[in-house]
Amino acid sequence: MKKKLISALLAASMVIGLTACGGAGAAAPAETGSEAAEETAEEPAEEATEETAEAPAEAGAWEPFADEVTLRIAVYDRGDNGNGCSDVENNYWTNWVQENFGDKYNIKVEYVGITRSDVMTDYAMLASTNTLPTLCMEYDYDKLATWASDGYLQPIDLEQFKAIAPTYWSNMEANGLTDYTKFEDEDYIVMGMRPYGNTNYTYVTWYRMDWLKEAGLDGSYPATNSELLDALAKMVENGHEYPMSGSKVAGAGADQNYWFRDYPQDEATWCTTGDYQIPALSTEAQKRLLKWNNELYNDGYLNPEYYLRSTDDVNADFINGKAFEWSGYVSSTMDVLNSFYEANPDAELGVKVSSSEFIQDDTWGSSNAFRPNNIFGAMIGFANNATEDEVKAGEMYLEWMAQEDTLFTMTWGIEGVNFNYDENGNPVAVGDQTGLPEQQGHNNNVDYWMVVTASKSFGDIESDIAAINPQGLPQDFYDDILANYKGQLALYEAGYANVDCLFGGALTSVTDYGTSLKEEVYPEYRDQLVMCAPEEFDALYDELSQKYLDAGYQEVIDERQQMFDDGLTTKLK
Repeated sequence: MKKKLISALLAASMVIGLTACGGAGAAAPAETGSEAAEETAEEPAEEATEETAEAPAEAGAWEPFADEVTLRIAVYDRGDNGNGCSDVENNYWTNWVQENFGDKYNIKVEYVGITRSDVMTDYAMLASTNTLPTLCMEYDYDKLATWASDGYLQPIDLEQFKAIAPTYWSNMEANGLTDYTKFEDEDYIVMGMRPYGNTNYTYVTWYRMDWLKEAGLDGSYPATNSELLDALAKMVENGHEYPMSGSKVAGAGADQNYWFRDYPQDEATWCTTGDYQIPALSTEAQKRLLKWNNELYNDGYLNPEYYLRSTDDVNADFINGKAFEWSGYVSSTMDVLNSFYEANPDAELGVKVSSSEFIQDDTWGSSNAFRPNNIFGAMIGFANNATEDEVKAGEMYLEWMAQEDTLFTMTWGIEGVNFNYDENGNPVAVGDQTGLPEQQGHNNNVDYWMVVTASKSFGDIESDIAAINPQGLPQDFYDDILANYKGQLALYEAGYANVDCLFGGALTSVTDYGTSLKEEVYPEYRDQLVMCAPEEFDALYDELSQKYLDAGYQEVIDERQQMFDDGLTTKLK
């Protein structure tokens, strides 16, 4: 990887630090990109209907293709039918895109479902059959670097891109993203933005406040794990069996250990084992995390058959009043919460609010530290086999999606169906869209407009939280979600939330071992550790850690360390 990319990577740490100083306003010109930055903001359109989307080139710079061009676009298939349309490739909104964009320019738009929990496997299969989508996209920088290294992607002519997609490129410039297009001195990717990337406030834990009050507590979420154990014991005494529910764990993001780490972090440990994709078995932080889960299991707070259960089972437990807490991304329409209140009309929920002060539990080594998002939204590359016309169609699509009217309609939907205007002229989403033909997909269609921004934004945090605050529920969570954002921002600025290390090139070891480690080896070892007798835990952790290292994790650590030593990574802020 050449020096130009390295200086860009190192600049990422500086950009992330600068965005923190701006708080909510950092999105205005410079916040971006996890699961979940938006440009300054989309101001509410005067009249946003299904007819409002117009081509960006009103002067006629775009002409329909003489021969029909097929544009294949990756879209996440999250498998959560309860949170939006079930068929991500063919629904009201994919047809809306075809009618308002594709038909106008003689482009056949096809969406290609990518399993969210197994992205790399899906892309590898598509590459092996020469059927990669024209637009390949992901939220993780290293995956794009791997795809470029493996030949999945073709270089981008940025001068052509700027000419065809000037709005999109302008957004990248405004958000400090134009330095991140290169791998090996060639331009391979463009990217969307992410508002408030120094927090992760849109991922929220709801809990049974009424259960805590029933147990004689004040209703606030316990501040430490030790306090949580005391509360769980009282819940069980009150007849709430397996209050922490539980499901099998596997895939990218499994068992993140950020809140079990020592802070300030050791830079080499952060670089070599600190990402969220491959579970860091063999580290002290992972040991603390798994020992905590071992305690929950042996105390009877986890379902004893958790390893056979899915996320749907966890959702059902919460909906049916059997689980103490449930976590998910905040959206104006949340089917799990809608169903919960239908089944439990008298229940009282609370939101777990992050304290602005760092709190650590000496017994368990846990804290309220967290993993922030990143300055990047979705990163997009063009498939190696895409023709010149297909590439141009993809660039036109990105520019069209970046237009204010298009983006507004894709994020908010149709007035009177998906949203209504309030007395101040601001859009407010309809809380329950279940059964509507126009029902939006996951998180208000985010997997379609993620190419522009990772979340919708008006440019100030209060308005943005109001826009995603769940609607149509017996309780209002706006104040708690705002308090959680402020708490996370304070922790970030105090150094208790660090963005993952970025690597200036493909990590061969991750390609070779990453999938087997997180999908096969780790789940097996994890379950042994969670279900063993407490007195056996320490020795078993040492034994399985060595096996995990031998199964490829040591090679991952060594390759990351070499890149770190060679100056090919970002540095810990």
